[in-house]
Amino acid sequence: MTSQLQAELLRQEIRKRLVGKESRLDIMKELKLSKSAYYYHVDILKEEDQEWLTELARGEFVSEMRMSLDGLAVIWVMAMGVATNAAKDRDKIEALRLAKDVELDRVTLLGEGPTALAIRRRARKELDDRKADVPKAA
Repeated sequence: MTSQLQAELLRQEIRKRLVGKESRLDIMKELKLSKSAYYYHVDILKEEDQEWLTELARGEFVSEMRMSLDGLAVIWVMAMGVATNAAKDRDKIEALRLAKDVELDRVTLLGEGPTALAIRRRARKELDDRKADVPKAA
């Protein structure tokens, strides 16, 4: 595995833990990172987030993200309606569990969006680099 891929996987793990509200010290300890290494990766994540927010202003990614978030919102509203109006406690509990799962899916979607965009950009750049390396036929 290349060091660039390892660094990307490490940043994904840091992002996941930050979304999960883990403390900086816990993340550093569990991932065996120095303070400077931790902040180095967090700064890169912040840059990716800024790029992602810029990208959100355009493109199909925005539409897909919005549709996914809207779909989750519809499911959440329906689940809460069932939880409120269900006659059986069992149905209420299942509906509340679904609502909780939908909320977690929404947080995950929002948290992983920048990483997905960074991976897509990196893949696009690698493809462009490969195309540039191919000699043109005379």
